[in-house]
Amino acid sequence: MEQDNMDDSSYLDFDGPFLTNLPPSIRRYTYHGEQQFSNIFESESSTNSELILFHASKETIEALFNPDQETPIAKLCSSFDTKERLFLITMPSKPHSATIRGDDRGKQPDHGWGPRRRARGEPDSPSVVLEVAYSESNSKSNSDVRFWLNPNEGNANICLTLQIHKSRPEIRIEKWERRQGRIYRSEVTYITKKGDHSNVTHHPINIPFESLLRRPSERGERDIEFSRGQLVEIAETIWETQGW
Repeated sequence: MEQDNMDDSSYLDFDGPFLTNLPPSIRRYTYHGEQQFSNIFESESSTNSELILFHASKETIEALFNPDQETPIAKLCSSFDTKERLFLITMPSKPHSATIRGDDRGKQPDHGWGPRRRARGEPDSPSVVLEVAYSESNSKSNSDVRFWLNPNEGNANICLTLQIHKSRPEIRIEKWERRQGRIYRSEVTYITKKGDHSNVTHHPINIPFESLLRRPSERGERDIEFSRGQLVEIAETIWETQGW
């Protein structure tokens, strides 16, 4: 079931900022070489920083993120933009998927899925992606959504964002798609907990078969649905690590 009564805040423009609109809480540095990067990385590791933003020339970024010769820095990078001359480092806590490149930008999803076998000419990128945010702002999540749903960049069909609240047992899941040439938030689900009771505001979350596999379904094939019970199970696993 889709929520069609949303206002204009449910839409994003493809041409919005990618990395320039990140919150001021993210530390910013100018890149001056691998040794300086290593010193900053080690220093920030001891402060529980989750993201670091670096400014560098277009030529430096292209060299660091050359797909034919992956550098140690590239393995730590979650996003880059040669036009904005910025690259974003995510402090490692879990493995990431491969970097997907657009014309001027690149990004790694937290998780991504797509057809195992692709027809000739189909994009070698996930059709459905998930971005998980623990302390990131809406501006960071929105820039991720723009990248993944832009046909010239991530070219995904669906982008799911899962935002974990730091100070209370609350998880917000948003489902974003392309609609009439714009990026549209088609579903919003809140999972909350009070005492021993968990509440889910909107379920199931539906992933259409054709959006995932990039082909029409055949007999016996159907959409993927995340039921209330499955969503609560995901939330409880997260809350257990948070101590709720």
